Amino acid sequence: MYYLFMDEKGPQNSFKITKPFDKQNKLSYANDNMHSYVANVIQIEKTDYEFIEEEYHQIVETYLSTRQQLQWSLKNKNKELKGLDLLKTNFDYGIASMKDNEVQFYTSLFRMLNRHSVDNLLFMISKMSIITSSRLSNFFYFLDENTDFSPFIAKYVLTKYAEIEASKKVIEALLDKTLPIRPLLKLIKEDLKRIINNNQGNLRMAQQLDIYKQLITAMDRVILSHRIRLSEPTIDISFDWNKVKWAFDLWMTEQRFPANHIEWILFLDEGIPSGTFNGLEISRIIEGCDSRDHVGLQITDMIVVLIGKLVSQITANTRYDFTKSDQRVLLDEEYFNLDEQQYNLITELNKFLLDKETNYHFVNDAYFDESLSLQVYIGYIASFDNFKQFTSIKAKDHVDWYFQNFVKQSEEKYFEGMKNESMAKCMFGSLKEGIEDGTVRPL
Repeated sequence: MYYLFMDEKGPQNSFKITKPFDKQNKLSYANDNMHSYVANVIQIEKTDYEFIEEEYHQIVETYLSTRQQLQWSLKNKNKELKGLDLLKTNFDYGIASMKDNEVQFYTSLFRMLNRHSVDNLLFMISKMSIITSSRLSNFFYFLDENTDFSPFIAKYVLTKYAEIEASKKVIEALLDKTLPIRPLLKLIKEDLKRIINNNQGNLRMAQQLDIYKQLITAMDRVILSHRIRLSEPTIDISFDWNKVKWAFDLWMTEQRFPANHIEWILFLDEGIPSGTFNGLEISRIIEGCDSRDHVGLQITDMIVVLIGKLVSQITANTRYDFTKSDQRVLLDEEYFNLDEQQYNLITELNKFLLDKETNYHFVNDAYFDESLSLQVYIGYIASFDNFKQFTSIKAKDHVDWYFQNFVKQSEEKYFEGMKNESMAKCMFGSLKEGIEDGTVRPL
């Protein structure tokens, strides 16, 4: 018997354009400014749970002994320690900005989880990706069935364009379900042509502009032929819980092989609907749990807050500079200015989050830039044999190596996506049929 504890960060059930329009943050996000939904699930064997509870209480007690005012406040309010209590400040450059007490807390936490072989599922879903799926999924299926243009690449490119470069007019159109697909594609086409015209001679964007031109040609198949009619997708412009269920099901299916029968009890933090998991082979689902009563939820809160804030900071730090479109935007050197304790924390985090024998413990969305940037950052730092070897390389060189690793793994994601498309066509006849069957990841 295993206990599953799930928490989330950045949930958003509806989407609005920013007012006044903000080129950097085109959608109105909550105070956490998260462009992606992040969810984390920890899996603890029932026989280990009591020991983990006891050890976690000791870790919390040790930490609060260094913050007596916070300890007093939590006791008076009858509240448990939360991730935001640790990371509200001193996180400008992620873990590289964390103070000793917080670093020691998280290092102790991950060492304990690794020692008890606690399994973990982390997945992220881009909010802009939800919107492009809601409006353009039938266009992506048209590309799959009638052209040589990869629907996966189209989905990725158009989502990244909407996230970074799209005009206010296009964002408004994407959020307007009453606007038919053809005029929406026309607006996107004109906006892409604007970007192409404004960046003639921009070598950094040469490959991107070439893809935009190919995409315009593919869109013209629909725009210029009134015999082709694409219906509006039935997906609402709201959070897509099916993507959550798919990631969950993939992770659980892998664990069932080769042993078929595993019993799970799933504890859901407040706000996560239990109906999302209907049809999954879970013995019992308990929703609306108060984290004060469940150490497992307190632990997964600590993880999801750390990951959510880290990915948001990395995204903000590498934001596109509209005034310098010909220059690469690289991660700040400060992210690699780690002391030994911070380095050790990242290596423990890597063991817990990424360095697993399974394949589907870290699930990317079809638009994967944010999750991959986190994955590459943690994996790159942990790839060194020790802290001495890590510090033998200058920070500016770390930045370049990190970027090269990100590009390499991005290309691998492209090929993986196109390979999955090809397999879906062979098995089901089309990508759409494979997605509707539940075998292929939703776009």
